[in-house]
Amino acid sequence: MSYFLVGVILLGWGALVGRIGRKLGTILAVVPVLVWFGVLAWLTSTNTLDSAEGRGLASYLLVGLLAFLVGSNLTSRLGSPRRTGDKAD
Repeated sequence: MSYFLVGVILLGWGALVGRIGRKLGTILAVVPVLVWFGVLAWLTSTNTLDSAEGRGLASYLLVGLLAFLVGSNLTSRLGSPRRTGDKAD
């Protein structure tokens, strides 16, 4: 159940990042990375990285990364085409 929840949340976050644009999207894409390192640092400081919670962390990372990439790629591909500034003759 928790893998599903992580997948759905990061799918939505990826869709938001893919929809808003490059600059703001890049800034928002850094947020899950900072959260990941925060959780990793917290588990390390409390010496619970070897617990069941810490061992499942890699699986959550893979599920979340895949969902995030799917969300951002789908919305950026399905969105309206943007003009690059080139003028057509």
